Amino acid sequence: MRWIENVIFPPNSGAQPQDYPDSGVADKTSPVHKVAWVFFCLTSLQLAFLQPSIILLPGERTNLFSGLFCIVSLAATVWAARKGGLFRNRGEAVICLLLAVLLLLSGFASAQPQVNTLRGLVLLVSGLGGFWGARVLLATPARQRSFLKLSLLMLSGILLAAMISYAVSGRLIGKVLDPNYHPLATKIMLLWFAPLTLFWGTARQKIIGAIFIGLSYLLFSVTQLRSAMVLPLIMGLLAVFWGRLRLRYFLVILLAASAILFSFFRHLPYYKIAKEHEPAYYRVENIPLCWHIAVQHPWLGIGLLTPRQEFLKDYEIKYPFVTKEQFSDSLRAIKVADNMFLTFMVGVGFPFLLLYSFALIKLLSALTGSIRKEQPAALIPPLAIFLPLAAALLSFFFYDILLHPQVCWFFHLLLGLIPTNGKSKIRG
Repeated sequence: MRWIENVIFPPNSGAQPQDYPDSGVADKTSPVHKVAWVFFCLTSLQLAFLQPSIILLPGERTNLFSGLFCIVSLAATVWAARKGGLFRNRGEAVICLLLAVLLLLSGFASAQPQVNTLRGLVLLVSGLGGFWGARVLLATPARQRSFLKLSLLMLSGILLAAMISYAVSGRLIGKVLDPNYHPLATKIMLLWFAPLTLFWGTARQKIIGAIFIGLSYLLFSVTQLRSAMVLPLIMGLLAVFWGRLRLRYFLVILLAASAILFSFFRHLPYYKIAKEHEPAYYRVENIPLCWHIAVQHPWLGIGLLTPRQEFLKDYEIKYPFVTKEQFSDSLRAIKVADNMFLTFMVGVGFPFLLLYSFALIKLLSALTGSIRKEQPAALIPPLAIFLPLAAALLSFFFYDILLHPQVCWFFHLLLGLIPTNGKSKIRG
């Protein structure tokens, strides 16, 4: 990472923050903490590129190999924090414990306990591993600076692999980057916290940050994902709202993006925008269907990946452009709701959904408070954390991508970086 150090973070660049007070966790120079830091970085790299990849259980669709990385990293983080503890207060500990218990009980009690428990376990360890890893291991400016460089390196590698893939084959080869484009696009936007941080630096850093984001946007244009093309513009509007991006600059960006958008939508296949297009009717019809199922299984749900065709027996289709037979075929193929919050409601139950939503609201409230009271000493500005999180949250209304450990890890990693008490410092 020497080139990143010299080119992006040159000595005496003015980006050096003041040290934060001690976070109260284990000594950052201890061997235990260094081991935990190595596992945290290795796990981030594996989840960024999904390489190496080994099938641990033939026939199982859950990414157990990445889950194994996450659980080892989480265990090392807990070990490193054993002297100072992970939790800031008792309420936080209770929420984490309840979420874990509800998620695992839902899997055990479901009609397919192995499939649902394994998926729930990977979801749990990737979320907690990213969150606690950020809180404990990124609690100092030096570690944050190192992870910023690593994140820029990971983003560079993803973009380079995508460009080579597209140049050689004329398309993105999913297996080189990600199983499908949805988690790939969201993972890239979550990693944008690193180039966005550069916008608080020197002119050269701003240019480099803009190049990273511009290349990412060009990559999105070949994925045929409408959300990937629109979400970055929403992030720009949010930056205007918070006063970080001037309106005239945003209009210039929008004008430049219009040419790409025009070409993108012009070459978008007709079935992508037709009323009878599966994702259109599937997402709309899933709203009443999920409520129909959830009120029958309100406490623990039916399991994250339990088939739902049987619930169509006493259900009437609401969407006018689809038949029950078509919708049943879609349910058999897709299995989840294409909406993360509906998936939690049906799969894990109302208590989990409400508790997780409450925790998100509390964390994001602290983050927005930090944006309003931002201190110049913050190495990772709160707004650079907020914008990728906002884009990911919006995507959760259209995809179940939090079930992918690579998205879950980086999403909760950014949540773990959120400052508290309205101060721009991160305490463990």
